[in-house]
Amino acid sequence: MYLSLKRKIFYTVFTLFVVTSVLFMVMFTVVYAGKYNEAHDTLSKRNQYVMSLLYDNIILQRKLKQLNVSLPVGVDDNIASKQEKLKQERTINAEIQKNFNMQHQAFYDGMKIIGVSFLFSILSIIGLGFVLQRCVIIPIKKLSDAAKRISKGDYSHRIEKEKKQYVVDEFDTLSETFNQMMSSIENNIAELKDSRHFLQLLIDAIPDGIRVIDKDYKIVLSNKAYHEQFSALNEKCFEAYGFDMPCPHGMFNCPLKEIKAKNSKSISLIQNIKGRPLSVNAAPLYLKNMKKGEFLIIESIRDLSEDIRFSHQQKISSLGFLATSVAHEMKNNLGSVRMILENMKEMASQKNLSQSEAEHYLHLIYEQVVLSAAIPERLLKLARYDTKTDEIIEICSSIEEVVSILDYELKRNGIAVRCLWNQKYTISANESDFKMIVLNLAQNAIKAMPSGGELTFNAYEKAKKIVIEIKDTGIGIKPSKIKHIFEPFYSEGRSNRSTGTGLGLAIVKSLVDKYQGKISVSSKTGQGTTFILKFMTIEKKKIAKSLK
Repeated sequence: MYLSLKRKIFYTVFTLFVVTSVLFMVMFTVVYAGKYNEAHDTLSKRNQYVMSLLYDNIILQRKLKQLNVSLPVGVDDNIASKQEKLKQERTINAEIQKNFNMQHQAFYDGMKIIGVSFLFSILSIIGLGFVLQRCVIIPIKKLSDAAKRISKGDYSHRIEKEKKQYVVDEFDTLSETFNQMMSSIENNIAELKDSRHFLQLLIDAIPDGIRVIDKDYKIVLSNKAYHEQFSALNEKCFEAYGFDMPCPHGMFNCPLKEIKAKNSKSISLIQNIKGRPLSVNAAPLYLKNMKKGEFLIIESIRDLSEDIRFSHQQKISSLGFLATSVAHEMKNNLGSVRMILENMKEMASQKNLSQSEAEHYLHLIYEQVVLSAAIPERLLKLARYDTKTDEIIEICSSIEEVVSILDYELKRNGIAVRCLWNQKYTISANESDFKMIVLNLAQNAIKAMPSGGELTFNAYEKAKKIVIEIKDTGIGIKPSKIKHIFEPFYSEGRSNRSTGTGLGLAIVKSLVDKYQGKISVSSKTGQGTTFILKFMTIEKKKIAKSLK
């Protein structure tokens, strides 16, 4: 049963007043009224006693008058003493009657005082009720109404202050503190909403599908890419795979179950959903307010269909490039062999071929065959995956081998090559990785010079570092785009003929970082671009590795 504070206070004060009044009346009646009744009884008895004496005296006097006999001396004295006693009793009785009358008047005066006190008590209760209503009930009601509105989500509500307020009490201080608290809460809620919005924008910017799952398989957070992967909005994680209950064991590996069972920090799975291969990386997410052993699961889901298609295109493109390079280089060498053989055949038919000339031509044919055999060997060395990362390679010869592979492309585009170094330089790296760095940068330079130009390679040592410069005279890069060229999938195409995938320079950057190197670029639009590679000398790199 709901009972307002106002009624509670009224009922409490009224009950206390009634109980106090009743107790006062009872005590007054028992104490004062008892004495009053006792005095009244005493007075009544004395009056009866005096009346009986007076009656006896009157009867005795009447009898004496009827007899008209002179009384003896003793009898006369006795009558006189009784009359004197009667006179004294009358005086005492008069005093007692006077006292009784005073007590009677005091009793009625007391009743009047009680009545007036009761009236003043009623007025005091009314005044107290008004004060309580004004100073206690109304402020508490304001606080209660404010709490109700806030509980419904209205965090902007504030307790209004009186315009003219000369006296401030605890409720005013409480109201001001309450308003300050609500302002702080509203600001914190706004910051939380902004943080949540920022978090949502942040995960929406991730190209992979992201979702966070609780222990009941409920999706508590997901990003835009996830909703694009699974068009229907799902409340439970398994609903995205078309199930009405947790994924059956054997058909799908549930990351939540796997992490719980193995107590692992992360897990990677491949799920085949409706013909789409999905790479799922999952890890537990622990929060401060969670109980021991409880955690969320964060999943990163990538659709491998595009990666597979892109990888296939890359392979076809690479095979085409290698095939073109091999074909043209082999064609040049075989063309030379053909010309030598045709010359030998003509001379033999005319019987003008001497033994020394035949040996000379055979030696030339042998050299061309050796060169032809070296062509696929160089390409295989470039494409071979080698796990060794700490071999000493001679960078100048490696650059020359890459240039020889690109010889046909360079000549076809009218590009002259210059190699500027006075000595050989060595670094500690993987030869295939280094050649891949030079190959990507050289290919970019070729694309930047569609109308021909000059490609310069330079190597030198500076400040105990090996510096490699690859400079072209191409179209250059705009200053606004230089800061983005090493980002994955960023491809502007430095010529109208090029349509890159946007991974070449990103691969270069990752390989340079792999060997603790640095890469920088300087470019002027229409004048060319220079890529600068810096690697530690072998001694400095060994010292750095020993300190790890």
